[in-house]
Amino acid sequence: MATEESAPAWSADRIGRRLRSFADELERELGHTCKVRRQWESFEEGAGGLVTKLIPSRTDALAVTWIDFGSGLQMEAGLGPGGFWELDERDDQAVEFIQSTVRAITAGRVSEVFGKSRSRVEVTYEDGSTDHETGYGICGILPQPGWRRRGRKVTYAPYR
Repeated sequence: MATEESAPAWSADRIGRRLRSFADELERELGHTCKVRRQWESFEEGAGGLVTKLIPSRTDALAVTWIDFGSGLQMEAGLGPGGFWELDERDDQAVEFIQSTVRAITAGRVSEVFGKSRSRVEVTYEDGSTDHETGYGICGILPQPGWRRRGRKVTYAPYR
């Protein structure tokens, strides 16, 4: 874990400041309904990122994580392999996507469908539009037709 003195320069740029400010805002707004954890994590070959996790107090709400790598952003939400958004551009549009998606998740406008070795996380935004991300656990297993319709669906609760 890096210290503030050894943090990479990109962590204090405009995008880094916006993401930190958003985490601070959520911490104030959500109070005791969740924990906000921020830490530096090292990944393969010395690469690392600033990881921000929202861990809800309610067990029926969905945790969400975003990672700032300096070259791109990543967001994860879901209990299955789904809910993994890789944002190649580290720009204002990516920050806005993270903000609106995290706000939808904390408001409980998120569900997940589980199938064999896969899941799909669907988020509904304030304006009624949706986004989804499907993840696969074991490569090579073809999905059965209709798995999203027949799979076990969980609708997650709001943080408060």
